[in-house]
Amino acid sequence: MFAESIEERRLAAPASKEKFGTGSEPAYDAITKFASNVFDVPISILSLVLEDEHGFKSGHGLDMCNVERARALCAHVLETLEPLIVLDARFDQHVPGAPAFDGEEELRFFAGVPLVNSSGHPLGALCIGDTRPRETFDAIAHEKLEDLAALATTLVEESRTSLPDRAISSFAKVMGLALITSNAAGKITYWNPAAEDIFGHSASEAIGKPIEIIIPERFRDHHVAGMKRVSTTGVSNLSGKTIELVAVRKNGSEFPVEMRLASWLGPDGIEIGAQIHDITDRRERELRLEHLAHHDALTGLANRNGFSKKLEAVIARGHATVFAIDLDRFKEVNDTFGHAVGDTLLQGVAVRLVGLLEPGATVARLGGDEFAILLPGNGAQSSATATAKLLNDAFKEPFVLSGHRMQIGLSIGIGLAPLHAEDAEELLLRADLALLEAKKIGQDNIRVFDPPIANQLLARRAFKDELRLATERGEWELTYQPQVRLSDQELIGVEALLRWKHPERGLLFPADFLNTLETHLVAHEVGEWVIDEACRQMAVWRMQGLDVQRMALNLFAAQFTNGNLGKTIGHALEKHALSPSDIEIEITETIALRSDDQILTTLSELRDCGINIAFDDFGTGFASLSTLARLPVTRLKIDRSFVQDLCNRPQGAAIVSAVISLGRSLNLEVTAEGIETDEQRIRLLALGCREGQGYLFGKPVTASDDCWLDRKWLPAKRASRA
Repeated sequence: MFAESIEERRLAAPASKEKFGTGSEPAYDAITKFASNVFDVPISILSLVLEDEHGFKSGHGLDMCNVERARALCAHVLETLEPLIVLDARFDQHVPGAPAFDGEEELRFFAGVPLVNSSGHPLGALCIGDTRPRETFDAIAHEKLEDLAALATTLVEESRTSLPDRAISSFAKVMGLALITSNAAGKITYWNPAAEDIFGHSASEAIGKPIEIIIPERFRDHHVAGMKRVSTTGVSNLSGKTIELVAVRKNGSEFPVEMRLASWLGPDGIEIGAQIHDITDRRERELRLEHLAHHDALTGLANRNGFSKKLEAVIARGHATVFAIDLDRFKEVNDTFGHAVGDTLLQGVAVRLVGLLEPGATVARLGGDEFAILLPGNGAQSSATATAKLLNDAFKEPFVLSGHRMQIGLSIGIGLAPLHAEDAEELLLRADLALLEAKKIGQDNIRVFDPPIANQLLARRAFKDELRLATERGEWELTYQPQVRLSDQELIGVEALLRWKHPERGLLFPADFLNTLETHLVAHEVGEWVIDEACRQMAVWRMQGLDVQRMALNLFAAQFTNGNLGKTIGHALEKHALSPSDIEIEITETIALRSDDQILTTLSELRDCGINIAFDDFGTGFASLSTLARLPVTRLKIDRSFVQDLCNRPQGAAIVSAVISLGRSLNLEVTAEGIETDEQRIRLLALGCREGQGYLFGKPVTASDDCWLDRKWLPAKRASRA
């Protein structure tokens, strides 16, 4: 653009021209002062080209220690005619050879845009800077700087002293923020269109009036005292800071605003400017988010978080009664009519519960079909039991939804404060324990927490501590049971089964600890160990020459919902050089009935990767064919109870035959469990079942057992070879 570098000519210029340029003028100083206020920076510069040289026309806040750095960066903007943003000059050197400073007050942040007239000729540059670096200078800030540069360009071209006021006024008029200035007497001197829109006063109504017209009456005395202090000292403690406060409109309504203040010395004394943003919409969004954080989206009731906070507040004031509630027969509704009808039923339950209770009660949905009720009051057991009985009786009336009559009931556990607990979490836990006792009795029952239940609580906590120690001490062990081809009893796979080598109680089976372990914090850690250890053992066996085609793994329900199961299995397979088809995941009916979107997604991802999925103990519980149809399973496992009846009862044979036929029609493999006699093996073969496991072929044993390396894992085989 220039015949030679502006910076080179600057360096060759006489020393007398090395200061700030051609001298400042009020018109240009107004631009740089306004830029400093708008962008909250101590330094703003208007650099102009004069006879192919550039000099600082206005240097607001500029001192000699930053002149050279600023001059070099402004020259770079002029030479390239491109905006330049330097967030931290120590790490972002745009100008080769530009002076660098090591002092604490060196120029660190810089933003500059060129001034170019309508003919494309460079007129100068508008730049801002700070001795502190910045993390960002976003598009909105960039656009504001460009707008100010356009106004400065007009000022330079027209060279009219009155232009700054007009230019800045034009800029203020198009801004979406209210801009208000007041004099030392607290009278409004400027009021832009955005202020008119926000506050409802026109400019003619506002200018000359005290600034208190936008301040709620209860805060006005405090404001007047603050204005007197600023007038006396010339300093505002709020200058340059952004604060949130309440303002008042012309119609008297109050609303939240975000305000940034600036103060300066004008011709008649201290002047104060405010940049104001109406944050009503933002506050409403925050309130909605706060509501969502404490309320259930489906029913509108309090959620667990909201209920806990309310319970804490009530207990702090005195007595409280908590009901922990489970809906009886709700799963049957879900399985029969689907989740959409189930959700509608939950909404109906919420409405009925609220309608039955006094206004002071708090009803919450804690998740699934779990509800809770908080009753402030005297905490009398008789009163609590009477209310629970009222609820139970009311739920004998069926719900009618989508033309269907649905009969559900309530199981209720009751906890009283301070009798049973003085802490919100403990009280809710005791109500939950009472609920478990009520459900043990049967459906539609009520149980109040009592000391024997407390003893169970202590035992449960002690057991959880033991589970944590078992993980730390490495007390977990895997045993393996053979899975064979029924026709020739050859090994085709193994099932890994978790055992606990308890230091005092001996070897424990899953029935002794699994329910507690699945809800424990160490469940994920133990589950990952099971996956890794089983894969490791399969790799070792293969290196030793034992042909194990697949390893069946039993996982916890919690592992399917944490989102990391695929990564965990993938890492174990890669670590031990195995293929996805080497692994088969066994899912129980508990997992199948909880087949929500997260579990289905996890199972589908595993199946898509080539991992096989077996449905364990199919047909023993509530899982329906619709449940089976949703799951990406590759194998059905016939429960041992059906196999035991196979040769004794016609019903047993019919059930086994039906499961085998179902598997065949769905293109699924079928494995029979619990085979103990050769008669059962032969009968299963005749019905079309090709694979099985059970004591006939071998009990679960550890990997160190000699039967694996000696290829003598089948008692029947050993007998035939003898």
